[in-house]
Amino acid sequence: MITDEELVRAGTALDDRFGAERATAFGQALPGLVADLIDRWELEVREVLPSGATSVVLAVTDLTGTAGALKVSPDAEFLARQSTMLTHLAPTGRVPRVLHEDASAGAVLLEQVLPGETLDSSRATPPTPQEWADLLQDLHGTSTVGVTDLLRQRCEDMFRRIGARQALERVSAHIPRELWAHTVQECQSLLETDREQVVIHGDLHLGNVLRSQEHGLVVIDPKLCVGDRCFDLVDFVVTNGTSDQMTTRALELAPLVGIDAERVLRWCRVNAVATAISRTTWTGPDEWTQTLLEFAQQR
Repeated sequence: MITDEELVRAGTALDDRFGAERATAFGQALPGLVADLIDRWELEVREVLPSGATSVVLAVTDLTGTAGALKVSPDAEFLARQSTMLTHLAPTGRVPRVLHEDASAGAVLLEQVLPGETLDSSRATPPTPQEWADLLQDLHGTSTVGVTDLLRQRCEDMFRRIGARQALERVSAHIPRELWAHTVQECQSLLETDREQVVIHGDLHLGNVLRSQEHGLVVIDPKLCVGDRCFDLVDFVVTNGTSDQMTTRALELAPLVGIDAERVLRWCRVNAVATAISRTTWTGPDEWTQTLLEFAQQR
């Protein structure tokens, strides 16, 4: 059983996303909120699990001994949307089941995926191209009905956000404006020529995929939108290795999902430049940033 002090610290640690004042208030309220939830849903809290910047995640067990993940967030609307997205993907068997939800409290109880390690963990077995292709086939086969967000809107937001970072002198010294302008133009061209318009996860990096004992690869934290299914391929390709190794991964994956390899590579180059700009903004240029830029400019 975790202590109130641990819960307060976990909630307060969300200050990067919500600001110190809001995160502190959330942390102070968290022990009482969790106590109410575990009483109503008859749970036992085991530990705090690693999580992102938007919620506190607790490993819990119900009266039957079933393991669950209790997510609580200061942003109740965000968590409710995420729950809706998981429910949308539920028929695929590729997401944890939503067991309970309290939208007003900003809380959702999910089936805990075991053993629970994301694919970006050093202990995780890397996914094969066929595993990734099978995952994508299941996710992209869901209905677009009810999914209102569009990939185009996400990319337009990315243009503004990443563009502002590229304009910083410490970034533009390493990643020229001309390269970013070409990247934006390339992304717009890809959006204009997409004719498929399927439901995509929208944030399918290895940290959002777990290997389940029962269901194979399982995804978490979807940001569902409708758009080019290539978008869900890029983080499998642009993840590690040399420029040539990333190209090889794209060439291996493309035929497994029935997509033109050059189109996959074009999306991956867009992703590589955006990632390089973000890395340079926060940590400065490094060897991986240089590899990303080499890959992005490879033709």
